[in-house]
Amino acid sequence: MNEYKRSKRSPAILAGIAVILLLALVTACQKESEEPSGDTYLIDYTLHHLNSPEIIQAFLSAFAMEYPEAGNILENSDYGIKVYIMTYRTHYKDSLITASGLVCLPAADGNFPVISFQNGTNTAHDHCPTKDPYDEGYFLMQAMASNGYIVLIPDYIGFGAAEEVLHPYYHRVSTNNAVIDMLHAFDEMKLKSDILAGSTDHTYLMGYSQGGWATLSVLDALENGEEAGINITAASCGAGAYDLMTMSTNILNLDTYPGPHYLPYFIYSQQDMGLLQEPLDKFFKTPYLEKIPQLFDGSLTNDEVNSQLTDQIPDLVTASLIDDFKDGQEYGRLRELLAENSVYAWDTNIKLHFYHGTADQHVPPEQSSMIYNNFLAAGANPDLVGYTEFSGLDHGSGLFPWGISSITWFNTLENK
Repeated sequence: MNEYKRSKRSPAILAGIAVILLLALVTACQKESEEPSGDTYLIDYTLHHLNSPEIIQAFLSAFAMEYPEAGNILENSDYGIKVYIMTYRTHYKDSLITASGLVCLPAADGNFPVISFQNGTNTAHDHCPTKDPYDEGYFLMQAMASNGYIVLIPDYIGFGAAEEVLHPYYHRVSTNNAVIDMLHAFDEMKLKSDILAGSTDHTYLMGYSQGGWATLSVLDALENGEEAGINITAASCGAGAYDLMTMSTNILNLDTYPGPHYLPYFIYSQQDMGLLQEPLDKFFKTPYLEKIPQLFDGSLTNDEVNSQLTDQIPDLVTASLIDDFKDGQEYGRLRELLAENSVYAWDTNIKLHFYHGTADQHVPPEQSSMIYNNFLAAGANPDLVGYTEFSGLDHGSGLFPWGISSITWFNTLENK
């Protein structure tokens, strides 16, 4: 959730949130862990911190001062929370690897619905959920456990326990595996004797930006794939790039683009996975192509990566990529990979809602309006599939309104 934070938050809200997070650190309990054995997915889990209902309510009160529409979330903040770091097994390139994520539980005995939250684009190892749990966005999602949800936040492959691997950016199979296998791992974790909170049969998916795409990809895999045992109640997709061919074409047609890391992140990670054989100089110009391996080694934030590139697209990419991308034979494999990792509409039977800011310059709002209309064209019931535009909001300022709208919607579905 780090990528597109609001930059104009009031000093009073910032001070209030800083105090709440300091209290959270002070009241963090000492780590405890159990050594699970004999599980298919679950490797281990460690209690990272716990917060009382009063701390969560104070945090949400400060948040609601800037976002009054969060009132429903504050009113339903009934529980303290317990936050664990989980490690689990997942598949990457036909091998089992160890992945990680945050598991956020209501500090209570009972059964609760599950939310799996997929974060947006991140390039820094230190800013993934398990390394940066007090990031305001991640902490807000943790606080949703106080509303009576079990919240799972995967790091994704390439971060946390799997940071030795370059993150497979916008790669559907590995993303689906990381999210779905964490859901399975929690099904094993909840059976442990020291875990009081269990789950109902209601599971929700939500994500923004890359996370919006990831959410729709996982929903597709669960509804249309061979995965059994996970039934999705509803999914919320915010500001995602779903059609990667259209997204890439739009970028290459621009003179300037505010998120230049998108194309090199995708292309370099596809090369690292062995899926794209062409050299970087086929796609990018000097001096930027020489920097790419270091830019994506996990040491730099999104903003730091972008500062080392250029927002001038004709200066960043080769003229042949601009001229021949759509139909040139030499870019056929890149087009194939973009198409394979796009998510397309289907006749869904699951409640699904798309959100997008009308002033978004990173991901065009047409990405959401187009996929929404494609779902309707595929036969999806308009009572199940919806689309909300945030007038005047861009990629950053749309983040928290999307999150509040999503949780409020889930609360409504849960009769809260």
